[in-house]
Amino acid sequence: MLEVSSPEIIFDLKNDIYIPYSLSLKNVTSYYLAYKIKSTKPELFSVKQSRGLISPQQSEIVEFSTTDRAKNLDPKHIVNQKFQIYAINVQEKKSIAEIDNLFQTQTCFSIRLFTSILKEEFGKKVQIQGNNLASSHASVLSNSRSESQATMQSMIQPTPLTNQVQCVQRLKQIELELAEEKRKREQMYNTIEISKLKKGSSFLKFILPIILGILLSNVYQMSLKYYE
Repeated sequence: MLEVSSPEIIFDLKNDIYIPYSLSLKNVTSYYLAYKIKSTKPELFSVKQSRGLISPQQSEIVEFSTTDRAKNLDPKHIVNQKFQIYAINVQEKKSIAEIDNLFQTQTCFSIRLFTSILKEEFGKKVQIQGNNLASSHASVLSNSRSESQATMQSMIQPTPLTNQVQCVQRLKQIELELAEEKRKREQMYNTIEISKLKKGSSFLKFILPIILGILLSNVYQMSLKYYE
């Protein structure tokens, strides 16, 4: 139904400026395809050609950019933000007003995209890690109003990651996540061991005076018997 050039919206961060990212939407059907793009954070992003009509077997270029408000935020807050692309097959050309009405009255399908940021450091592009750990960088297909979700999802075909730089950055991200998980587990284990030592030390502090008291009492009793 709809072919997307990338499952991610990748902003290059250069000199504290986010470079706009262009995405290609291709209609792979023999019908007209109406589309509409929404963001969960519209105050941070703007989209050129956020809605429109794509002719059969034709493509539309959509440009994503950041707003002035996003420039004042830490880049971590820009990563893993969501965009939703809604699509409907139509028999003939429609105006923008008619397209808006279609999405309110008819069944549509959607593709979910996520944002990521690449920052150049020491001549290499490094992917910035985000705060939203619940999200993953994968295109999620969903049917918003239809029961035949599984059948229709196969018609929506986002292009998989084939860019070598993206693959390498993803592998590095996984390695960092594994290292962080290992560090947390070791820290937890050390905390448990320290807690055990503290408990043992407290027990000795409690029982040692009692033992010394008993020993001194026995010595005193023995000394009294000796002099008697």
